[in-house]
This record gives sequence, C-alpha cells and structure tokens, in this order.
Amino acid sequence: MVTLLALGTLFQVSPLQAQDGADNGAVSPDSAEVIRTSFERPPSKPPFDAADVVALPFRIVAFPLRLLARANAKLVAFAVERFQPREYSLFQRIADEGFRPAFGSIGQRSSFAAGLRFDRWSPFFIEGAFSIRGSQRYIVGLDFNRPSHRVEGSYLFQRDAQPHFWGFGTDTDQDDRVAYRWDRQVASLIGTLRLPRLTLVSGVGYQDNLVGRSSDSRRDDIQDLPAEEQPYGVNERTKYFVFNLTSSFDRTHNRADFQTRGIFLQVGSSLYLGTDGTDSDFIRIAGDMFGYVPINIRQQFAIRGLVEINRGWGEGVPFTHLANLGDEHGSRAYPEGRFRDRDMLAVMTEWRYEVWRELHERGRVESFLFLDTGTVDRHLRDIRLSRFRWSGGFGFRVVWSGQVRWLAYLGFGGDGARFDANFSWAF
Repeated sequence: MVTLLALGTLFQVSPLQAQDGADNGAVSPDSAEVIRTSFERPPSKPPFDAADVVALPFRIVAFPLRLLARANAKLVAFAVERFQPREYSLFQRIADEGFRPAFGSIGQRSSFAAGLRFDRWSPFFIEGAFSIRGSQRYIVGLDFNRPSHRVEGSYLFQRDAQPHFWGFGTDTDQDDRVAYRWDRQVASLIGTLRLPRLTLVSGVGYQDNLVGRSSDSRRDDIQDLPAEEQPYGVNERTKYFVFNLTSSFDRTHNRADFQTRGIFLQVGSSLYLGTDGTDSDFIRIAGDMFGYVPINIRQQFAIRGLVEINRGWGEGVPFTHLANLGDEHGSRAYPEGRFRDRDMLAVMTEWRYEVWRELHERGRVESFLFLDTGTVDRHLRDIRLSRFRWSGGFGFRVVWSGQVRWLAYLGFGGDGARFDANFSWAF
C-alpha cells in the first residue's frame, strides 16, 4: 500500500484519476480508506491553548492526588471483594438503631473531634462530642422536622477548652495572644418556616456564659493580664435572654455537571438582654452572601461577602461575642477569632477547578485558588483600606453526593503560612 502511494506521488498521478482509468488498475478497499482519511483529516490542533495554560498548575499540583485516588479505588475494590455480608449487616443494624457518628470541629481551636447522635426515638435526640484538645459539646432536645417547617427545643452545654484572644482590632501581634476557657449553657426554642426560595427562622433562648482558665499550658491565661487590659466578660458571669430572627433567600441550583450557580443571601439579627445582674445589653446584625458563577463544566468562580455590626449598652458586648475575623469566617490564612472588634467586613473569593470525577458521577475532587480580605473596627464608618488583612493560597476539596466531605488548604497571610483541614465547609 505504501509502495502504491509512493509511485503515485512520483509519477504525479492523482489517486482519483487512478480510479477513472481502467488501465491503471482497481484500488483496494484498504487503499481507498487511506485515501479518504487523508482528505477528511481535520486540521491539526495547536500544542496548547489558553485553557491548557490555565489548567497546567492544577494538573501539576493534582498529580499526587490522582495517584492517591487510584490507590484508594484499588483499596476499596479489594475490601469490597472480601467484605462479608455478616459484617455489613452489623454496621447496618447500628445505623438502623439510630446512632449517627460525626467527625470534625466543634468550636474554636477544638482540633479533631468525634461525636455521636442518637435519634431512634424521634423527635427525641441526644448528642455528644469530644475533641482531642478537651472541647466538649452535649445536646438533648426534641426535633420536629417536616418538609415545610421545623420546631426544635434543646438544651446545650458547650466548652471551648483552648480558644485564644489577641486583643482588639487588626494591629494586634500574634505573640501577644492569651488563652481562656469558655463554658456556655443555652436553652432555646427555634422555629423554621420553609417557603420556595425563602426560609425564615426565629428563636428565643437563655444563655449562661462563664470564662475560666484554659488547658493550653503553652500560653498565659487571659486572667493574668493587667486589670486595665482585661476585656469585659473575663471576670463576669454573663447571662442573657436571646431573641433571634433570620431570613434566607436562596436562588442557587445544582447543574447536572456538579456546578452550582446562583446567589444565596442571609440576613439576621439577635437581641441580647442581660439578666440576673448582668449589666449588658446588645444587638447584633449580620449578613452573609454567596455567589457562584460556572465558567465551564470543570471551572467555577465563587464569592462570599460577610458583614457584622454589634451595638451595646451598659457594659456593652462581652469579648466572647464580638465580631471575629479568621479561618472560614473571612480570612483563611488566620486562625478563627484572630481579629476581633464590634464590626466586621470581609470578602472571600475562590477559583475552583475539577481535577477528578468518580466513574458513576457521585462525587469529584476540586482544586481551588483563593484570595480573602477583611477587617474589623469599632464602627464600619472607621474602616480604611490600609486596615484590611489579606490572605491567599490553594487547596483541595472532596465533594460527594453534593456535600463537602473533606477539605484541606494552605494559606499565606501577615502571620505566615497556615495549613488547615476540615470535614465540612460553609462556603
């Protein structure tokens, strides 16, 4: 076949002409296929385009993750082949009995925590969680959950064992941080009304707050600060009646290609009225906005904006209830509660790129680049651009059945680099 093509070229005989003349001989089916392909071949594609250039850093960073995903798939297949029905039925029976395990964070600097919820006798439920740093959370209550509405009454005890306090404003030094323990008891009754695209939540409760000495032996306690530097709430046991009202407007929807698009807006207010000798009343107004713009089936741009305002009377707002900036609440290069004051303003942005999709399209792995900025101040009107704190970095998230199952990122900010991992994410 190659010889025929070479001779045809040498004597400048057109392949089509060869089929016209009987003296030139018949063309074999294989030769005809080669000739037809040579005419129908599409134009060559450049070695790269703009999308490839953009995706290259993600592909390089995601290469180890791809190897890990393939190894994990092999491991799962190996386990499934040897998984006995009797063992599976044991785990299934545990779930059927109403036990729901959970893992993640349960408060400021709690680190890894494990919890268990029991709801076999619905609407009654009881839940407990404990972290490796000693933080604790226990809830007992009644939960009447229906598609259109929900009513929940509960009692909660929460202990944050090792949170840190750096001071007020954005000019604080990370080396000046001190530690404390925050115990709070909350009895609440919350009602939720779900309408198309709109959700209304209202609640009333009682809150008892007590600040003690931390279990973090590496840091001084907040009680050891000079008396004039101790913020309100350190030496006082504060108690409040709390009234909440929140509305959420949801115009987001998930496309078949996993990408979310649209906007979500939430605005809420909380009124704290001091009781039982607590000379402090304050009101909090907060807004949270999410926006998602798909670029194509694998890329997406996401943005989040946060604002919070606190106004108090009497002794004002305890330092435990001030607006805070850090971690998933506005600036990922800084730990939770890194910056505190009465008011807060922040913007978080992400560019997401899908690097792996599960064969049956039940989940995917995304890489993302992020850039966050925000600040806190006494009043929003006093905020200046020079007081904004910036952070940027990159990370990965695993999304399964439409929910974030695991997320890790590396951020860079004014305090240096920070790595964090979570089993859930609000953004």
